[in-house]
Amino acid sequence: MKGIIDSTLREGEQAAHVYFDLTEKLRIIDLLIKVGVDEIELGIAVQNPETRELIKQAGKLAGCPKLALWCRCLPGDIEQSVRLCPDVLAMSIPVSDIHIKNKLGRDRKWVLARVCEGIRQVRNSSSCYLSLGLEDASRAEPDFVDEVCLLAEKEGINRVRFADTVGIMDPPAIFDAISRLRSLLFIDIGVHAHNDFGMATANAVSALAAGTDFADVTVNGLGERAGNAVLEEVVGFLAKRKGMDKYNLKSLRPLSEYVAKVSGIPLSSRKPVVGKDIFTCESGIHIDGLIKNPSNYEPFDPAEVSLRRKFLISKKAGRSALRHKLRSLGINTEDYIPEKLLMKVKNESSRLKKSFTDEELLGFCSI
Repeated sequence: MKGIIDSTLREGEQAAHVYFDLTEKLRIIDLLIKVGVDEIELGIAVQNPETRELIKQAGKLAGCPKLALWCRCLPGDIEQSVRLCPDVLAMSIPVSDIHIKNKLGRDRKWVLARVCEGIRQVRNSSSCYLSLGLEDASRAEPDFVDEVCLLAEKEGINRVRFADTVGIMDPPAIFDAISRLRSLLFIDIGVHAHNDFGMATANAVSALAAGTDFADVTVNGLGERAGNAVLEEVVGFLAKRKGMDKYNLKSLRPLSEYVAKVSGIPLSSRKPVVGKDIFTCESGIHIDGLIKNPSNYEPFDPAEVSLRRKFLISKKAGRSALRHKLRSLGINTEDYIPEKLLMKVKNESSRLKKSFTDEELLGFCSI
């Protein structure tokens, strides 16, 4: 694996009702830098006058990674994008017959010719790292995907990006697709996974396991329809399960919370990796296990993502949980919990459908 590409400012902003102004985009970039992503896709140059200023100011930020612009593999788009001198130009072209015929009204020969012409156009005017996005590759004929990729490699492309545009793949399928490409190509391979069936993060991780070099992600999974592979989840998994220590997990929550704020899409308290309640436990059996050893029920230390462990006392509590809570409040339980207190907690919690604050528990003790 060579890196994580964040596409929040391109794919993420394409989500319905999401709009970022220049100041917000620069703040997102700054937070992405703190996390340590390897490439940032800034957006689309065509018909977007803000892009020139964005790429200029972003490049001045300390520690800024490679900056990419996205464009269609069309002469006018390529010309406008190259003028802005991005580090990476991410051209895109459909490779499924569904898109080639229904969207473009073209055929496969046109796609092959456009790939050749597009790469040559860039190479004649720029030395930027060049990526070719294979739009709707998951619904394309595998042999045609191979043909396009081999042609692009021959013409001097640096990376091909396999796109599951409508999110129809599962981890085994995308593993096989990427393995096939990896066996054919010497150039870099990227993956762009959509979340229509809730598979995007798993598909991105599976593609990396199959040998893809780069995975696209967005903060909070923002993107078209159900969104994309989630930055926090992919990075968190790579760091904690694959031992990749290049990413700063403590910076994930500030980034995620800021994007939630400016996108207008609230962050779930149960959001994997960064949700404020993911280390909040109410089940008596689980609390007992956590008291004995946090690794019993936690995949990593909450502090690693700027969170903390919290225990709630309710009808789900057992003796161990209640004893632990009372001790933390300075009450000596003398190795037992009065049955009447435990039953009071359970009955009142069941009646009120809630857990209790420390003050409420102390009130029960005085009854």
